[in-house]
Parts: sequence; C-alpha cells; structure tokens
Amino acid sequence: MGSALPPTARALPGWARTAVVVYLSVTAAVVVAALLSRSFVLDLDPGFKEGLLLALVVLTLPVSFAYFVVGTFDSGGGLGLTTVLYYLGYLLLALVNAGVFRWIVLSVRRRVLVRVGGGSGASPEYPRLTLRGITPDISKLWWAVPLSVLLSLPQWMVASFAWCGISGCSGGGFGVSTGSEWIAVILSTVNGVILAVAVFAVRWLYPTRTRAIVAAAAGTLFGLLGAAVTHG
Repeated sequence: MGSALPPTARALPGWARTAVVVYLSVTAAVVVAALLSRSFVLDLDPGFKEGLLLALVVLTLPVSFAYFVVGTFDSGGGLGLTTVLYYLGYLLLALVNAGVFRWIVLSVRRRVLVRVGGGSGASPEYPRLTLRGITPDISKLWWAVPLSVLLSLPQWMVASFAWCGISGCSGGGFGVSTGSEWIAVILSTVNGVILAVAVFAVRWLYPTRTRAIVAAAAGTLFGLLGAAVTHG
C-alpha cells in the first residue's frame, strides 16, 4: 500500500509562493496606478494610461482580452464606480490565474511525491500505460476540456460582435460593421491556445511529442470552429 502524502504536498514550494506574491503585487500596483491615472487629480499622458491598461490585459491573460473589449463599450471618463469595478475585475482575473497556477504546481508536486514513494510502480518518464500509449489520466480530459471551453465563452461572445457588428454578418438590423475583425481573429486564436494547453497539460498520452501534435491539432480545430460559429 502506498503511504499517505505528507502535509508538505498541500503547500506551495518557496519559488511558487514568491511567484504568486510578486504576480499579485504587480497586478495590484498596476490596478492602483490605472485608477489614479483615471482620476481628475492626475493629468497624465493618454499614452501612459493606455500602457497601464495594456499591462493589465497582458498580466491577466487569457480571458482578460475579451474583458478589455467589453470594457471599451463604456466611454465614461473620470473615476466613477463603474470604472473602479472594471479595474478591480482585472484583480479578480489575477486571483483566478493565481489559483490555477497553484493547482497546477500542487498537482505536479503530488505526482512527483507518489513516484518517489514508489506507490504507482511507474517510471518518472512514462507512467502506467494502457492501450496505444494512453494513460489512466485520460479521464481527466472529461473536466479539463469542458473547463477550457468554459474559459473560451467570453472570447466567443465578444468575437461574435467583433466580426460584423451587433447585427451580425447577415446585414439586418443596424447593418454590417467592419474594421474590428482582427479582434475576433485574436480571440479565436486565444481560444485555440487554451484548448491546446488543456489537452497537452493532462498527461493522458505518450510519447509527449505525440500528445503535443494532438493538442496542436485540437487547438487549431477548436479555434477554427469558434471562428465559424461566431461569424454568423
């Protein structure tokens, strides 16, 4: 029988704790700076304000790009309640990213501890394989893939407006609006990357090169599917 995992398996290693603290601190600092720059007290260069917002988008990827596009619909200025809540939303996205990072690190650490303890009988490079290089971890795809699709929903929603405008590409209602198709292309690409990462991160297939090819193909197809579905 394999021994129970030690309490340290539930604690992040030092480097991971430092990374989380630095990440959240930097994001919080940029949020505060962005809020101050939007106030009437500081008359800063518009380019600096845009740079702060871009930094927040990069820090809180992948969902932040769709969140940013939705935020551009609010043309209000100053430091109102809506603006404060909008920027605090980036901090919430950062907390979600930190939680996902913590889960990944702890999952890898538990797996390593199990192998060191000799409970699984599998080698570090290749865990117990079943048919055609498939491992028992394939069951994890049942939640990893739906989770990646769930994370893609905000990008799908924004992309559906970015292709041709609020009335769609049929031309009815307010008519077709062009010029923002690049946003939809980027969002579809982001969604493809999200699914590819999920399929590759779950170690359900060996060798690793084969899993990488499958993940790249799945991400590409998912990105194209999203572009086709939202371009309506």
